[in-house]
Amino acid sequence: MCQANDSRTSSVSPEALKRRWDELRENRPQLRIREAASVLEVSEAELLATGCGENVTRLEAGWPVLLDEVDSLGPVMALTRNDNAVHEKTGFYLNIRLTDTGGRIQGENIDLFLDFRHWHSAFAVTEQTRQGARDSLQFFDRDGTAVHKIYMTENRCIPAYRTLIERYRSEDQSQRQHVEPPLRNIDSVAVVAGNERLGQAWHEHLIACGAVPYQSTEPLQTGRLQPSSFRRFMEKASESGAGLTVLVGNAGAVQVHTGPIEKLMITGTWFNVLDDGFNLHLKEDALAELRLVERRAGNTSVNTLELCDAAGCHIAMILFEHADLGECLTMDV
Repeated sequence: MCQANDSRTSSVSPEALKRRWDELRENRPQLRIREAASVLEVSEAELLATGCGENVTRLEAGWPVLLDEVDSLGPVMALTRNDNAVHEKTGFYLNIRLTDTGGRIQGENIDLFLDFRHWHSAFAVTEQTRQGARDSLQFFDRDGTAVHKIYMTENRCIPAYRTLIERYRSEDQSQRQHVEPPLRNIDSVAVVAGNERLGQAWHEHLIACGAVPYQSTEPLQTGRLQPSSFRRFMEKASESGAGLTVLVGNAGAVQVHTGPIEKLMITGTWFNVLDDGFNLHLKEDALAELRLVERRAGNTSVNTLELCDAAGCHIAMILFEHADLGECLTMDV
């Protein structure tokens, strides 16, 4: 999974940037902030910071301690994404095992691997939507790219959310956010698997899924597939009720869904899974290659469908065991 953000530190004043964003929102009200940042040639964090003192609060960078208190917010929606895929899970932040460099969160319906080496800034955000105010905690890399977001889902937990914000409120509430030039070609799965402190947790997770650590052994077999196979694979998985393990991430976070998928929908260029507790949005026209990889797992083997873009970077990974799904894919090998 590549991190490929063309944003650069803006020389435009925060006041001027905010005016430009207001004008853009007036003309294109449905444009999301990530796309707005691209249009304005800044990073998402720089754009968000222009709201400090109004609907945005900059937070202190104490990630392990802050995240350890997210369980007080009740059920929340965890969002991790890259340029071409968005992974959303609703549940609880429990079983939090974090150090200064990262760790694992494995709560009810939420499963995350985090690498804090790629976390730099955080904000509490209140957005106005058609459904009313929406509150969230948002975390960003040094180049201003979002690595993880946590959205509130229950109004009864808003007092706990406000308390958390005040506790971790930064003294710096300026509307300018410094960012660094973006790094290129970061494979988030390799980053997490290669992190010394995360390696054991990663290993345990993939063993539990019937797999092995990513890139730890030579594949038994690799097949190159056409991108069109992806939709057929997901439709077959939905029809059969077969369990999948779906991973999407960036350099700072990899988010995992384990279980069946049901409701599928195509919206423009986006392929969507819209299930209770799990949403996946994947940009189909970014799929340039699918790799069907078989790897040894103890006395058996496990299949991994690796979704790659034109640069060969991972968009997502899907682990599966159901034989019919493999047969569905190998029609094109």
